[in-house]
Amino acid sequence: MGGLCNSSVSSVTSSDVPHALRTDLRLILSRVIAETGLSQTRTAKLCSTDQPTLSKILSGRSDSVSTDQLIRWLVQLGCNIEIKIQRPHGLTAGMIKAAFDE
Repeated sequence: MGGLCNSSVSSVTSSDVPHALRTDLRLILSRVIAETGLSQTRTAKLCSTDQPTLSKILSGRSDSVSTDQLIRWLVQLGCNIEIKIQRPHGLTAGMIKAAFDE
């Protein structure tokens, strides 16, 4: 298990935010599952979903699941979620990212 894993997004437009965040969360979910050694079937049960849905999400089709649902699944797998907002620096667009930190 490595340290901090930032997945992607630097500067995004407001319309890209939901997709960018879901992508980061999906990558983190995939990593958590791999590191815990859980099967997709067991993970799906822990997350109160079915294995085909989980498989679809893990394969990159995250548009069918909400950001809230991905966060709930991560919590159900034992992750602690912290949301941190930093002060703006000037009038340029900010950034959004999800990071996995052990």
